[in-house]
Amino acid sequence: MKTKNLNGIWCKKHILILFLVVAAALLGVFFFLRRGNGKAVILLPASRLDVPDTVCYYQQKDPRWAKDHLGQAQDTMASSGCLVCALAAGLEMQDTSSLTPGELNRLFSEAQVYTDSGAVIWNRIPEAVPGAKSYVAGEVRAEEIDRFLANGICPVVKVRVGGTGAFHWVLLVGADENGYLCMDPLQDVREPVPLEKFQNRVYAMRAVYRE
Repeated sequence: MKTKNLNGIWCKKHILILFLVVAAALLGVFFFLRRGNGKAVILLPASRLDVPDTVCYYQQKDPRWAKDHLGQAQDTMASSGCLVCALAAGLEMQDTSSLTPGELNRLFSEAQVYTDSGAVIWNRIPEAVPGAKSYVAGEVRAEEIDRFLANGICPVVKVRVGGTGAFHWVLLVGADENGYLCMDPLQDVREPVPLEKFQNRVYAMRAVYRE
């Protein structure tokens, strides 16, 4: 009977240790993801900013490039090409490029702009698109975004689908009395989408343009 009790205590200890290890690992992943993606900024414009007469709408699931991979990554344009679509649209709206998302993705792949996981290495973009400049904001500020838009440069912002879902990139194209408007590569309808669709929560801002 004594041996039985000792075995029971031993098993309970192992279960407790396993539980603590799993809990610590999950907690570590949680804090890593929070640190890596930062906190959201509620983004609201200071004033109205007219949407250009011609907004370029590119969809990441367009069959012309949907199956193309991002460099050597397993991700495809259909699954993760929102950023490339937004950048291609922004350059075209600045009248500096006629590159489709498929063509821009090919240039990025050839110039090794992507990491093995498909993330963009921003300082390599000029190597893929001669004459282009890339800007990585240290923090999200409405004043800076408004200056870009006023100068005809549409920046991209990182949001979450539905405000709380997967991370996603959209192109800001203007603002009305209710907030910013954007071109959403997941949107089928060819019209600006309110940033409010993403609860106005923005995690990062970037821009690619030619001066």
